[in-house]
Amino acid sequence: MRKIIAYLGYVLGLMLLVYYGINYQEELRILAGRTFDPFPLMQFSQVYPLMIGAYIALPRFISRLRRKGGLSVDWLQILIIGIPTLLISASGILSHYFLSYPLNSLFGQVYVKYNMTGITLIGVVCGYTLLNSIARKEIEPDAVPAVNSRIAKIFVLLILGSTLLYSSLSGFLRPLKLVDVQADVVKNDNQSGYLVNDGKDTVYFIQTELNYCLKFKNMPLRLIRQSGDDLKIKIEPKEELASLLAEDIFKQPDGRGFSRSGNETEITLTYIIGSIDPEGNNANILPPPPEVLEEIKASLYDAELIIEASDTDIKRFNLLDYKD
Repeated sequence: MRKIIAYLGYVLGLMLLVYYGINYQEELRILAGRTFDPFPLMQFSQVYPLMIGAYIALPRFISRLRRKGGLSVDWLQILIIGIPTLLISASGILSHYFLSYPLNSLFGQVYVKYNMTGITLIGVVCGYTLLNSIARKEIEPDAVPAVNSRIAKIFVLLILGSTLLYSSLSGFLRPLKLVDVQADVVKNDNQSGYLVNDGKDTVYFIQTELNYCLKFKNMPLRLIRQSGDDLKIKIEPKEELASLLAEDIFKQPDGRGFSRSGNETEITLTYIIGSIDPEGNNANILPPPPEVLEEIKASLYDAELIIEASDTDIKRFNLLDYKD
């Protein structure tokens, strides 16, 4: 009877873990679609399979704990199975954190090649292996020779230590660099949108925009894929430029774009300062007069670029240093 209850409890726990995990993953997917930030979804999608794998290994793990003897770790199993599956299952996250282009590209390719299904299956194997490698000494005393176990332990700790050390020092070893800034006032007459009232009829605008093209080296991908209130890259005008424009122009960009080639990332920020609808379907926002536009164009570099790498790491670049 106790065994039946234990089996039923185990199955119920597995069903609840899968049910709530899938629902939470779906919530994160919807949030990613709204914020254009897939990183929280990626984090959960790569940690969740490890939890499933560990749960599958739980009955055998509990059975081992009930036996006598000291706990031991099968380092050879972790080295041969655990480390490779861990690196593959975490490839998406690692591609965000590694700033070195060869490593970033390698983990990115692994993540794309295995896709979400492959990453999930590998993650389950990894979670199972990590928990299954913990045993009592008396269970299989001759399965792994002591010398091989010590060598495997050294390699495991060396790989994990090197990965953590490089991740923590990557920003120091390869600091974020702003290498070029191009700023201009652009009159764009090929913008299109939709009427607010029905969302079907296309309307055309002639827009006057401020365009900032920023070129970086060692830009983490997690900073690129932010939007809305979580935007990590902002232009903050100084006194001269701020006096020529409305106060809320630089609050949020009206358009963003990015491209990546090797270790270089190019980000474009667009701010609309005038919008004319030739068809008269929308209220016009008159751009500044030509003489003021010339002053604005001459003052575009009178600003700072602010990058919020984290709550405590905020970088500021004076755009005047890049004017020439």
